[in-house]
Amino acid sequence: MAGFEKIHFSLSGDSASGQQTRLRRLTRDAGFGRLQGFTVESAESTDNRPPPSPETASRLYLQTYLTDAGSEALAQISTPDSPALAPDLRLVTSSRTEQLFAQTLVYEQTWKSIPVFGGRVVVDVDQADRSLVSINGQLAPPPTKSPVASLSAQDAAGRASGWAASGTVPADEAPLLTWYYLEPDNGGAPAGDWRLVWRFRSVPLVPPAEPAAAPPPDHDHRFCLGPSPRSRAALIDVFVDAQDGEVVYHFPSTPALAIPIAMTGDDVDGLSRNFFGLQTPTGFALSDPLRNIVTFDYSLQDIDRTPPPPLPPSPINHSSQHLGSAHRAAVSAHHNATNVFNFFNDVLKRDGVDDKGMQLVSIVNVWSSRGGDPSPQWRNAVWWNKRMWYGQSGGHSLARYLDVIGHELTHGVTESTADLVYRDLPGALNESYSDIFGVIIANWYPNEPEPIGSWNWQIGAGLGAGGGPLRDFADPSATGQPNHFSSYVAWPYSRDYGGVHYYSGIHNKAVHNLLTGADAAGNPTFPVREAALMLYLTLTRLTQTSDFADSRRTLEAVTRAHYSGDPAKLAIRLAAIASAFGTVGL
Repeated sequence: MAGFEKIHFSLSGDSASGQQTRLRRLTRDAGFGRLQGFTVESAESTDNRPPPSPETASRLYLQTYLTDAGSEALAQISTPDSPALAPDLRLVTSSRTEQLFAQTLVYEQTWKSIPVFGGRVVVDVDQADRSLVSINGQLAPPPTKSPVASLSAQDAAGRASGWAASGTVPADEAPLLTWYYLEPDNGGAPAGDWRLVWRFRSVPLVPPAEPAAAPPPDHDHRFCLGPSPRSRAALIDVFVDAQDGEVVYHFPSTPALAIPIAMTGDDVDGLSRNFFGLQTPTGFALSDPLRNIVTFDYSLQDIDRTPPPPLPPSPINHSSQHLGSAHRAAVSAHHNATNVFNFFNDVLKRDGVDDKGMQLVSIVNVWSSRGGDPSPQWRNAVWWNKRMWYGQSGGHSLARYLDVIGHELTHGVTESTADLVYRDLPGALNESYSDIFGVIIANWYPNEPEPIGSWNWQIGAGLGAGGGPLRDFADPSATGQPNHFSSYVAWPYSRDYGGVHYYSGIHNKAVHNLLTGADAAGNPTFPVREAALMLYLTLTRLTQTSDFADSRRTLEAVTRAHYSGDPAKLAIRLAAIASAFGTVGL
């Protein structure tokens, strides 16, 4: 039984020329006007006709691509019992991607009106004439199973609760019927198998323990900060077979007009920082109305109390707009959150973590009774419940680490885009992209960016074992991670969710190779500003179950689209990707 098929297609590519011809003919026949690199015949008769809507254009391209892909499985999606264009692809979002001069449309695959988990495709069409820029994602042939559940949602909740080591599905939880493809190596039949499942999102269950297995030598989580509320709160997504009640899959569910007032204050390291706040009736608050950033003080309350103590009613307030040394941890958190926001907003043109201007909340002086240390020590900083929480170690708040903050907030970006499953290789890719932007952001300021030769490639310097870093981009083996895909061996879920922190170093090393690559004259083969943009566009076009190979292919696809007008530069960039990823076996 066929599973998902990957899609990475661009008209500027040199493969699938038959599809390119067909899509160009479609452009001409539909009256789209001109296509990139291709002048439409009889333009006089077509250029006067208005282009179709971005959705219509993208659906036409998808329909044609799927029909001509040479895959019987994909062709089934394009020939349903409906006259509509690609009716089983539901439009999720449509937004502009100025860097590609494109309108980006994200589709979720459905069958019989039921979503297909992992079925996601992103289509970029030219903003002006609706010509095709690229198609990326993965789709599966329609499931052949019955779309009718024989197990009620209530019974499925009972099965999930009975399966868990502890916890209960809330009585008011409303699961969603979902198609899930059980891969052969996940316990399915040799050819894989489709399941109709009840999907429970973010439920407080602890998975049953798996058989213990010894970790590899030196694997002691030196490359991560350790347990966080994301794992201790045990919020997971659970898939329960809607026919026989078997739990077939699970993974963690976790990253009025106001005038901004210029403020100053000393951070954790004693440096004077400039940032924005808001004047209040009683003073000046750490609340930046321009960037929608607010910072709270948790006053060393226990994050693991049940229920957790609520936030204070308002952000940190000070009598003067000059804080001095009164709130060092808060100044570090507020200033660093501003840097992360500015990078995503100014460099990548993303409106906040969710691209919808969500409020960026930082909470300092947090303690965890389950963190292993007495108050006030909590050696962690984590994106959890759509907020940043900062502990402290050795008298210093972890809000001082811009790379860690960039890492954690990128989990929020991933959560609202690719939503990479946090286990196995997709989870390692999730961790790697957080590492990627954590390192880039930490080395971006103040010169936007700093010269690549002076970059610090360590993440969380001083936070790892023996005072070392948590991870090292330049040399993953320095923190006990592998740096080549030949070292990959599938782990059970109970060990680091299948090795999400351990194996992320392989993809990290590939990106380090990409960012540091140079030609014989010492010129960068992929300048960091351009590479950062391509990596971001790659992340936002991945699917929930993408792996390292998908990351490379999608990076190549967006690079082809971005440099389609400059063949010489495109060749250099693609060669740089091939070298960087090939060196680590990807």
